[in-house]
Amino acid sequence: MTKTRIIYHPVPFIVRQPLTPVTINTVLPSHIRKVTGIKVVHSVGVQSMTTAAYLPVIGYLSLEFNNKQYHFGHLDVPFDNRAEASDAYHDAAIDIMAGSLLTGNYENKVFTGIEYQKADGTITDKWSNYIVTIYLKALSDD
Repeated sequence: MTKTRIIYHPVPFIVRQPLTPVTINTVLPSHIRKVTGIKVVHSVGVQSMTTAAYLPVIGYLSLEFNNKQYHFGHLDVPFDNRAEASDAYHDAAIDIMAGSLLTGNYENKVFTGIEYQKADGTITDKWSNYIVTIYLKALSDD
């Protein structure tokens, strides 16, 4: 007998360049049946480039599920190192096709000036790669 339970599936990605979008293209595990919530958080790295504890938007993420058949929408990605940072998920109700792709694009929005990337495309020492993680709250049959 298969038992359905709630899981939290992380999908991390690294932002390596200030002006080059990051493409997300990953196969979701076959035991994920439905996504009921989505949260996108900065995991590590931005604190190397700022003294701020909170920036409302460090980038924008567009997400698509089921081999680009369902566009969830665009999400603002904050940097929030405050103790009272929100841990809320965006509500979702996305039935997942077995073996389908989670795709999307992330665009860095705050550290984009010439102090981070020169006109010739080279990255300066002020830039620090950072990691963003998409957390999927999902129903799983495993």
